[in-house]
Amino acid sequence: MDQSESYVINEISSVFGGDKPDILFIDIDGVLTISRSSYVLDLEAVEELRRVEELGIPVCLTSGNSYPTVLTLQRYLGFSPMFIAENGCVIQVRKQLIKICRESLDDIVNKISNIFKLQPSDSNMYRLCDRAFRIHEELRADLAKVRELEKRIVELFPNIYAMYTGYVLHIYSRDCGKGKAMETLAKHINIDLSKSIAIGDSVTDIDMLKVAGLAIVVGDADEEAKQVANIVLPYKASNSTKFFLKALIKYIKNL
Repeated sequence: MDQSESYVINEISSVFGGDKPDILFIDIDGVLTISRSSYVLDLEAVEELRRVEELGIPVCLTSGNSYPTVLTLQRYLGFSPMFIAENGCVIQVRKQLIKICRESLDDIVNKISNIFKLQPSDSNMYRLCDRAFRIHEELRADLAKVRELEKRIVELFPNIYAMYTGYVLHIYSRDCGKGKAMETLAKHINIDLSKSIAIGDSVTDIDMLKVAGLAIVVGDADEEAKQVANIVLPYKASNSTKFFLKALIKYIKNL
């Protein structure tokens, strides 16, 4: 067992004290995909997640993707019947849909589009709450300018978050967030979030990472997300995820 894997297993053990985690929250884009710029799922990572489920730890997809996208992935990838979508605006527990968002953002979308000349994402037609904008290639190449754009949007519309994930720029109500959704979900299924694991990669995962008992980010995560993580994994995107899941499985099997 190499030093990095030993370190990860020791960190898991130090948080959970020889017990199994109650739940694993995991982002999709940049965590289960082969890179942070790809939509291609790493099926080996999916298989590792299924092994985690078989060992008694529920897997909860926790994503900025639209509700129908996350619903479809949860069902067809064979994970537990619950998930968090649209950056925490929408939760599903078994057959119960919970919307945390309180208002439509369509009027704000039109204003942002006109002021900043941003193209709304085609996925908006499927989103129940969260909305997204495409970021053109020239702007994507300069993350500092993207962060400045986020700041300008929030200054004009202080009741929303504006966060770029490497795929699209999301806007969503400040009533929402992945961390808040995790707290709501925990009450519904009676789990202790201090006994949870969260794996993410972007700024939209920061509140999720702060709420989890053990916060994990992939090696090429946003710097802001790395700063709140317990473990920064040594590889990029899904390669990091597979590395962590294999260490987690070893930890569980040795209990």
